[in-house]
Amino acid sequence: MKTFTLFILILALFFGISAQKAQAQSAITAQAFAEVIAALTANETSQLNFGKFVPPTDGFGQVIITTDGSRLSSGSVMLSGGTAPERGIFHLTGAPDASFSIQLPTGPALLTHQNSTKTMSVSDWVSTPTAGTGTGLLASGAQNVYVGATLQVGTLIDNPVGLYSGSYELTFAYN
Repeated sequence: MKTFTLFILILALFFGISAQKAQAQSAITAQAFAEVIAALTANETSQLNFGKFVPPTDGFGQVIITTDGSRLSSGSVMLSGGTAPERGIFHLTGAPDASFSIQLPTGPALLTHQNSTKTMSVSDWVSTPTAGTGTGLLASGAQNVYVGATLQVGTLIDNPVGLYSGSYELTFAYN
C-alpha cells in the first residue's frame, strides 16, 4: 500500500509541475518597426580663406580665422586688404531634428606655394557647432557648420610671395 501511495504521490507531483509549466508560458505576436531617413549631405558653401598678409621679417607668426569670420594675427604678420578672408562654411541637410557629429582634421593641412614646394601649415581647427559626437542638430533638416583655423606663417624666405592652396577633410555623421 505504501508503494501504491508513493506512486500516486509522484504522479500527482509530476502532473502538477507539468500543469504549472504549461500555465507559465504564453505566446504573443509582437510588432517591429524601421524608418528610413534622408542621407546626411554636406556642401561647402564658402572656402576657408586666410586673405592677404605680409609675412614676418624674422621669426614666425600666425593668421587666425575664427568661426564667426574674424581674422586676427600674431607675431609680426601684417594683415592686408584685398580678397576678403573667410571662414569655411558647410551646409548640411538630412532628417529633421536629427543630431550629428563633427570630426575636424586630426592634424595640420598643408598649403603649397603655386610655383614652388614651399608650404604653410593650417592647424588648431575649430567649428561652430563644436566638434564632437552629437554636437549638431538638423533643425528643420538643415544646419550650417562654420570652420576656423590657424595658419602658421614663416619669413618671406620660408614663404615667398604668391598664392598657396591645399585641402583638408571633415567628417559629418548622424549619431
